[in-house]
Amino acid sequence: MDRGFQIKGRGMTMDYYRGLAGVYDYLVAGVDYEGWADYVEEMIRRFGFRPASVLDLACGTGNTVLPMAKRGYRASGVDLSLQMIDLARRKAAEAGVEVEYHVGDIRDFLLERQVDLVTCFHDGLNYITDPDDLGRVFKNTARNLSPGGLFIFDLNALKWIGPADQHPVVIEDENMTIIYRTWHDTGASLWAVELTCFVREGELYRKFSEIHQERGYEPDQINKMLVEAGFSLLAVYDAFSFDPPHRGSRRHFYVAQNKIHAGKGGSLP
Repeated sequence: MDRGFQIKGRGMTMDYYRGLAGVYDYLVAGVDYEGWADYVEEMIRRFGFRPASVLDLACGTGNTVLPMAKRGYRASGVDLSLQMIDLARRKAAEAGVEVEYHVGDIRDFLLERQVDLVTCFHDGLNYITDPDDLGRVFKNTARNLSPGGLFIFDLNALKWIGPADQHPVVIEDENMTIIYRTWHDTGASLWAVELTCFVREGELYRKFSEIHQERGYEPDQINKMLVEAGFSLLAVYDAFSFDPPHRGSRRHFYVAQNKIHAGKGGSLP
């Protein structure tokens, strides 16, 4: 590991995506989010569940919850980044669909009414680098989820968070240049990427730098945390399949059910 850079399990910070929010959709333009929604609905069908409402944790600019809103679900999203939520609200308005978005910490929030389905995708939970904080996320999710409701989420596989080349990688087009380097602390299962971006704004370029960190978790760790939060783990799949995880899996999808958690409604700004 580079001596000038230290990876620490810091949980979550308000700095994540402060600059990257504006270029995030460009970076994920090739992702088939309708396909993600198809996959979620197939999982739901396999367990005989018929949710009417869905909450997307760490929803970002709304890419994973918008398809659900378009399919008729009462949809909402929570994210720590005000910049991301602003973009998500704009995209929902442009699409002519209603999504209730909130700026909030997924470790500690309370909806006015519980939902039937909670989702969290695209490494959102890997960003929770403190295991105690991840346990808080699970407990708080149970509080906002209807009794018997489903919690579906993904995590980067632990084995995928391995040694990395620290040489800079450059992504360029006519409107931006992105330079990044990655570090790994395999002993602590931590991964970090340092980004420097130059984004064209008229005749000038705006520069910003961010550091993003993730932690890998073993399936056994996740199962233990879910049980402690009041969930029953129904299934773990190799991403976008219904096969069990294997040594080459890069992403796992988890399906858990809220056993019975009669939380009280509250409010979230």
